[in-house]
Amino acid sequence: PRACGLRRTLAPALVSRVALSAAAAAPSPRPARGIERIGSSKLNAFGLLFGLNAFLFGAVLLLPMWLASLVDARRILVSRIGNFWGRTVLRCTGIQATVVGAHLLPPASEAIMYVANHCSYLDVPVTGLLRRPLKYISKSEVKKLPVIGAKLALARDLCVTRGDRRSEARVFIDAVKLLKSGESILAFPEGTTTPNGALLPFKRGPFKMALSSGVRVVPLTIVGTYAAWPKGCVGPTRNVPLSIRVHEPLSVEGR
Repeated sequence: PRACGLRRTLAPALVSRVALSAAAAAPSPRPARGIERIGSSKLNAFGLLFGLNAFLFGAVLLLPMWLASLVDARRILVSRIGNFWGRTVLRCTGIQATVVGAHLLPPASEAIMYVANHCSYLDVPVTGLLRRPLKYISKSEVKKLPVIGAKLALARDLCVTRGDRRSEARVFIDAVKLLKSGESILAFPEGTTTPNGALLPFKRGPFKMALSSGVRVVPLTIVGTYAAWPKGCVGPTRNVPLSIRVHEPLSVEGR
């Protein structure tokens, strides 16, 4: 019953804040240039540049991540190096990204359930702008990606197999344990990337995790990443300003 109440009261508040913010701040997409087809996917020179930067910087940082994992049981330093990777890739590709409402971020020492809309693979580098050590909840397929999969393993991020109830239950239990131990988690409640830029219905898992662990929820709105990297492309196809908007934390007490 508490979970149902949370979904009725907390989830609508999150959806309205994220959706209205995304709609108001979304940039008008410009036509992408020089797009070539690779099978059923699309790629241009800008996407190739981003991919090379992401791979090269990620490969270089894997050694520091591995060394950090040997001395840091909580893998906080690994997460911070991953955040640095995201910011560096954006900067070196010439992508402008900003944080709006940074003053609303809780202290890094407080365990928080961060929830954000999910538009493309650019969302993860953009969340690095928060400069918070985070455990990400990702789909298990991401583990197969070069460099990124290694980072997920080294940081001990949570990977869920969609449609597998045992996997979902295990991730739920692990997430609650992490939150209770003082670590923060970032989840994408839509469960997948949007096919058209519109916000999808939120799943209740992240909200139940927050309720079970008693931590606050911080809604995030990521803007511009779908316009930069639309569905069907193997990389970003246009350079547009990106932003991540931090909303006021929501308490689960009394939900």
